Amino acid sequence: MIDKCKLVFFTLLIICFNAKFVYAEPTASMSVSSSYIVSGQSVTANLTVSNFTTAQITISSAGNTNGCGYDDIIQSDTGSNITKTVSVTCKSNAVGIITFFYSVDALDSGYKKTEVSGEKSVTVGAPRELDANNNLGSLGVEGYKITPAFSADTLEYSVEVPSTVNDVNITGSPASGYASISGTGKKEVNEGANLFIITVTSETGVPKEYKLTVNVKDDNPIKVKIGEDEYTVMKNAKNIIKPELYEQTTIKINNIDIPAFYNETTKITLVGIKDSKGNVRLAIYDKDKNTYELYEENKSDQIILLIHPITEIKEGYIKSTIKIDDTEYECLKVNEESEYAIIYATNLITGEDDYYLYDSKENSYVRYSEEQLEPLKNELNKYKDVVKYLVIGLGVLGLLLIISLITRPRKNKEVNVKEKKEKINEEEDLIVMEPKEEKKASKKKTEVKEEEKVPEEKVVKKSKKQSQKDAIKSVEEATMIIENFEKKVREKELEKQKEEEPEETMYDIFEDDRKRKKRK
Repeated sequence: MIDKCKLVFFTLLIICFNAKFVYAEPTASMSVSSSYIVSGQSVTANLTVSNFTTAQITISSAGNTNGCGYDDIIQSDTGSNITKTVSVTCKSNAVGIITFFYSVDALDSGYKKTEVSGEKSVTVGAPRELDANNNLGSLGVEGYKITPAFSADTLEYSVEVPSTVNDVNITGSPASGYASISGTGKKEVNEGANLFIITVTSETGVPKEYKLTVNVKDDNPIKVKIGEDEYTVMKNAKNIIKPELYEQTTIKINNIDIPAFYNETTKITLVGIKDSKGNVRLAIYDKDKNTYELYEENKSDQIILLIHPITEIKEGYIKSTIKIDDTEYECLKVNEESEYAIIYATNLITGEDDYYLYDSKENSYVRYSEEQLEPLKNELNKYKDVVKYLVIGLGVLGLLLIISLITRPRKNKEVNVKEKKEKINEEEDLIVMEPKEEKKASKKKTEVKEEEKVPEEKVVKKSKKQSQKDAIKSVEEATMIIENFEKKVREKELEKQKEEEPEETMYDIFEDDRKRKKRK
């Protein structure tokens, strides 16, 4: 019995001893991030190698890809078998197949060598066109019914809820699984209209807006009219943003406590108002006059302004309008195209009303002062004086040029008349004429001179009159100077005619008579 027990014991001991030296062989397996991709996309291959102490791992790729691979020797730091995973990523460049090849030469802890190899393929398809669908697939308010009934082509909806409701849950989903949606979920509401925008954006990036107005019942609404628009005074301040430089307070309107904001410096009281579409704004409330005025802040780095309508038009400016932050205001401009405008506003920091110069290009403000423009006005006046004298000088020069053009033909005609007279005298020296013929010739010469003189005087008179008219029309400031100058010119011309033409004519006649007498 004892021998049998010893035999069993030694048999088990041998089995256990041999089992210690039985080693698992190295193995390798590959997986891919996706078995199907479209052209232009990337895919990753993961190779896991187990039960080795040293391994030469190689991965390569082929097919419709720009290529990727791995080649390295990995060793165990402890000499025991380990497991290691390596990865490569390839990008596809055309429709077809990408194939990953791997090979592993490994040694286990018993120094047994094992070779493992294999491959894995990925299909590359044509790229899908992006989905342009940006329609809503559904829309609603949890617990309530919207009107009209939902349709993807209808963009505006409304729903009415009781006055006790403080928030609603807007539900909705896009019609396309590739589109995204925003604007749904839990939303706070207060009395009156509450506008919410639900936006669906297609895979192509094109947004589409749906509007939902949640009307919270108000049993006693305070309606006010500002300009042509009607608003409702808000009785809850939770959706009103408190403006800077104001403190929150409460006032009574129609015996109802209304949340308000007050500025101690400017003594301005603001209340929240809402239009028919649910847009929330602030209005200036005048308790004494019971009036409302839309409130718009205009800020720069140092000042906060409340712009008012223009009440006075300054010299050199015209009344116009300008847009600041999408709101139109009255202003003063030098001309309609100017980038600068003068506005009248209250400085909410100091509480003072003043004029400000607004630069539309830089969107900046600076307090307007007449003293700043005084040097410019002086320079402008000097410039006007220079221009005035320049215009007068040009007018005088123009007149001199006209007179020069007029007198030049006259000199030429005088020369021609003298040549004609000398020619006639030469002919008379050669021909003996009868007394009657002499008289006729003398009379003829006189008539010729008168005929030549009359048109010339008409031309001179007409030209001077026209030049005077043109000069007066173009240069009003130089009228007196031009008239005096013309008067002097006419006097000189008359004196010249008296001194030269009559005496020269009489002298020629008597000289001719003496010559004829000598010949006889």
